[in-house]
Amino acid sequence: MYPLRSGLFITLLTFGIALAVQAGERAFVQLKDFELTEVKEGGFILPSETELHIVARGGGIDKSVKFSGTGMFAYGWIINADTRNPVWTMDMYNTHRDKDDRKFDDWVTLPAGSYEVYFSAHAFASTSPFAAYNINIDRRHDLRKENGGRKKGLFWWLGDLFDGDLDKDWRRRSKNWGIEISVDDRTSRIQTFNPPKEFVHVVFKATRLGENEHIHQGITVSKPTRIRIYAIGEIVSEEQPADYGWIVENKSRRRIWEMEREQLRNAGGAEKNTMFDGTVNFPPGEYTLYFNTDDTHSFVDWNAAPPADPFNYGITLMVPDEGEQRNVTLSTPKEDQNIIVQLTHVKNNETRTTSFTLKDDARLRIYALGERGNSRRQMADYGWIVNAKTREKIWTMDVDRTEHGGGAEKNRMVDEVITLPKGTYTVFYQTDDSHAYDDWNAAPPFDPEHWGITISGEGENFNPNLIEKNVTPRESGVICQIIRVGDHANRSETFRLSAPTRVRVYAIGEGQDREMYDYGSIERASNGTVVWQMTYSMTFHAGGARKNRMVNTTILLDKGEYKLHYVSDDSHSFGDWNSDPPDDPTMWGITLYEEK
Repeated sequence: MYPLRSGLFITLLTFGIALAVQAGERAFVQLKDFELTEVKEGGFILPSETELHIVARGGGIDKSVKFSGTGMFAYGWIINADTRNPVWTMDMYNTHRDKDDRKFDDWVTLPAGSYEVYFSAHAFASTSPFAAYNINIDRRHDLRKENGGRKKGLFWWLGDLFDGDLDKDWRRRSKNWGIEISVDDRTSRIQTFNPPKEFVHVVFKATRLGENEHIHQGITVSKPTRIRIYAIGEIVSEEQPADYGWIVENKSRRRIWEMEREQLRNAGGAEKNTMFDGTVNFPPGEYTLYFNTDDTHSFVDWNAAPPADPFNYGITLMVPDEGEQRNVTLSTPKEDQNIIVQLTHVKNNETRTTSFTLKDDARLRIYALGERGNSRRQMADYGWIVNAKTREKIWTMDVDRTEHGGGAEKNRMVDEVITLPKGTYTVFYQTDDSHAYDDWNAAPPFDPEHWGITISGEGENFNPNLIEKNVTPRESGVICQIIRVGDHANRSETFRLSAPTRVRVYAIGEGQDREMYDYGSIERASNGTVVWQMTYSMTFHAGGARKNRMVNTTILLDKGEYKLHYVSDDSHSFGDWNSDPPDDPTMWGITLYEEK
């Protein structure tokens, strides 16, 4: 506590706030009445070290209701306008109980400088012998909306539980909350300003962000430049950032900066308020800045104590001096150009597929959003790419290569660039039975319209003539084939070899407990002798459910006539999966290729 100054005190009642003002004092900041406003602010400049008389009334509770940070649900604080760091905060320790409220009345000495004072009443708490309440106050709802001739109170949704007493208590107390700062009347005149104090040499700013905002900003850096990034957001858990940003280098899609927990510090107020304030070196190049917010806790309505610098909620980029501002220019991001594959708006229980041909090697951007499964090591909704000729899986949306996709923790995202050699490729995307486009069972991702997979040519100079879209793969060397096999199948095809031939057998079926249920075989047509059969021991996992089994092997067959055979049982087959399908579902069955 700061020592009280001696002398005569005069008690005044101004706008409902009981103030203890010493004779000869002059007030220069007054923030009062928080019934309809959540946060109020004021700024002042001290020409020299100055003693300030701070009188503040707010709300706090030290029983069974916990408020992170200050322990208060209505309180004030002061930050240094240049460093943006708090220099004084009203909390449970420096206040005393005054009837139902908490009060601060003391002198605080601050050095010369610019300061900003804030007061917030973001919530309301009450206790009784039987219950404790911690209620977010969302002032966007009309507090006086007519409802059948009755005026709605703030707590109308609690029904008749409190019979209006809680609402009346809130109105009475919130009008009395606030803060007043005064100085000795002999002190030099103190200048005031409207916070926040503007940063200098700003190249981009997106602040005072509300809910469900998605900032998407192109940035071009012409020379190596050091850029200061000042970002404030919300991190619910290490794997679930709620309001956060990152910057991607467009050519590689590599994140050169992001709000990672190890680089962040608490931003004041609630524990989940977090911030980054540091300098990042940017080589010349094209970049895209992203900043996303979820559906709660933002500048428009804090559901917990706001950060110490609430008006800068979001992200600001600055350069060290004015001359470097010309190194950084802003542009509109060029998204959804050179699209090759777009399997989006994918709903529950869907498997979507398409193929394309590359006429030459090419760099491709893969942008995919999906759902992580309950095991946390597997994806539930995801995409993958196979080589249409060899059926080899050449890319998959594994959990380890994903980032958080906004919203629920299980929403995952991939944004990367790969190089593929010329050839024909088949792209798949599949979903399980819940949480997909237009039917979310948890918070949707920040970019729901792209739920699925999008593949595009990388770079403005990409040659679209290299691509043939929506092709039907022409599988060269196919000797015989039985695919897309359903339940209760017993299918056969006959083929003839004019000479001894090396044959590649590619087969997918169902097997578990060392036994196959959907499988293929090869017989001599003349006598039905089995020359090859798909057994469990020769198979390996085919992706999806563990019972999906695959063979990809080469055998030597003599000249002659043969019968290709495939049988299936009464469940889990193409078009009617009772568990996750394999990675190459359209090839459920057996295919023979001539191996050259």
